[in-house]
Amino acid sequence: SNEDYYFVRGQTYEKLNKFTEARADYEKVLVFDAKNVDATVRLGEICNKSGKYDEALMFLNHATALDKRNGDAYPIKVITLLALEQYDQALKVADTAVAIKDTPMNYYNRGVVYRKLTNDELAKKEFEKSISKDKKLPEPRLALAELLIDSDPTVAMEQCSEVLKNDDRNTDAYIMRSRVYKKNLDYPNAINDISKNILIDPENANFYKIRGTYYQEFNQHTNAIPDFSKYIALNSQDPEVYFLRA
Repeated sequence: SNEDYYFVRGQTYEKLNKFTEARADYEKVLVFDAKNVDATVRLGEICNKSGKYDEALMFLNHATALDKRNGDAYPIKVITLLALEQYDQALKVADTAVAIKDTPMNYYNRGVVYRKLTNDELAKKEFEKSISKDKKLPEPRLALAELLIDSDPTVAMEQCSEVLKNDDRNTDAYIMRSRVYKKNLDYPNAINDISKNILIDPENANFYKIRGTYYQEFNQHTNAIPDFSKYIALNSQDPEVYFLRA
């Protein structure tokens, strides 16, 4: 009957991506302590990870009602509201998150909201603030790179390379850098970056789709076909790739 044990086991299940078991343990915590804010926040996060955003919002609203200055609840709620496409509300919550905790991820999240609101100027400032607070954090650098691909591909490339300097197995960074190479019409290097991703995670179907598309655009159709076939072998439910292969 010790709620702490259920909470810790729930955290462990969550790290193992066993969300059903994690949820059951967090709910057990609430049986013993209905006002346990930490368990309520974790339930919101579990629902986010399970794609149940309306339910996540219910838990997170309850958590912030119990503790209006809970620094963990607001960043998770921003992600929920983004998924629900409630961008104006997400901005208000992001502002609250920054006011409570001056962290790089909170600035990054607010930048993401500004991007959704098509305010690229303010988004850029938020990503730069996030980077200034933690130069090794990959998320704001990659978001900034995506924002600058069209307007300043040189800086976009620098951001990707900085992430890879800190972590040469960051597959998101290779994808983003490949997009910059593609923007510069440097298809060989774009293809090379996706090939690195395939070496890192050969079971990720999306990498084969991206590389196949690059081969196709680079008029290397005989190389594209095996990549599309590999994607289909890993994910046979995507009709678009059958069309691409045809």
